[in-house]
Amino acid sequence: MIARRTLLAATAAAPLASPALGQISTTRPMRLIVPNPPGGQSDTIARLYGEAIQATSGQAVVIENRSGANGLIAMDAVSKAPPDGLTTGLFSITLFTSLPAMMSRMPLDVDRDVTPITSVVTSTTLCCVRADRAAERGWTDFGAMLDWARRPGNELTNGAASSGGASHLLTATIARRSGAAITVVPYRGGAPALNDLLAGNIDMAFDFMPALLPHVAAGTLKPMAVGSRARVPFLPDVPGLGEFAGHGIGEIDLQSWNILAGPAGLPPALCSQTVELLRRAAAHPGLEERLRANGLLPLPPLEPAATRARILADRPRWREMVEISGARIE
Repeated sequence: MIARRTLLAATAAAPLASPALGQISTTRPMRLIVPNPPGGQSDTIARLYGEAIQATSGQAVVIENRSGANGLIAMDAVSKAPPDGLTTGLFSITLFTSLPAMMSRMPLDVDRDVTPITSVVTSTTLCCVRADRAAERGWTDFGAMLDWARRPGNELTNGAASSGGASHLLTATIARRSGAAITVVPYRGGAPALNDLLAGNIDMAFDFMPALLPHVAAGTLKPMAVGSRARVPFLPDVPGLGEFAGHGIGEIDLQSWNILAGPAGLPPALCSQTVELLRRAAAHPGLEERLRANGLLPLPPLEPAATRARILADRPRWREMVEISGARIE
């Protein structure tokens, strides 16, 4: 299948100012490969940053969509690219943490075949229920809903965008720790799960925010909690899961962050230049506001060594959730 490509800028407007960073060609566009179709979360992030990179550094960026195989098609394409700094991929932390734990046989080695370069954005999930159902059942907040699901004969159904995805792992962990009766219903994407939530066919959905927020604004859906431990700045009235530790869920902090990665063997000088491109883009006026509108927060770009260290630090909690959920991908 021929990948759909979008050229954000046809030519580079100006070279990077620092001679020490002038190793990536500014006369050729960078390829930024994303593992989602157009309109997906990674695609949105890539396009926003691609525009900001062009505006701040004069480096043209081509977005290339390579969806499928839980992101591994895109990662494989990055791993096979020449290590010249002109091909990178935008990947969720889950490709480096939970996916290897779920797959009996990985087609590539995420520690060997790609080079994590830097952090880009962070996001978390939002738990929503139908507002009328919450009123009928006395679900004043997330804790009250868990208490309801612990009573004999009661059960919650949660719509997950995929089997083994963030919503599945988080909900299974909450159910195991709290003793609440929650059944995860996996869908092929967030849209059909949202449709069933709106129709009343399922009780709740933990999903990433852009699709949910318009229905929250309309009053159709009631936000119960965000998946991170603490509240997020753009939803200050919605509690984080840390506020419900007393309901048996313990410490849970599901924050998914995106990593810019290149092929294996990418020279440190090219990694440094890419980090500088991201730093300039992150400071571009209006970028943070546009990210927040999509439920995203920019992260300070980490250096490659710090990026690798954070991946290793995140693995235990993601792999614990995989073990609890029992999710497997053959």
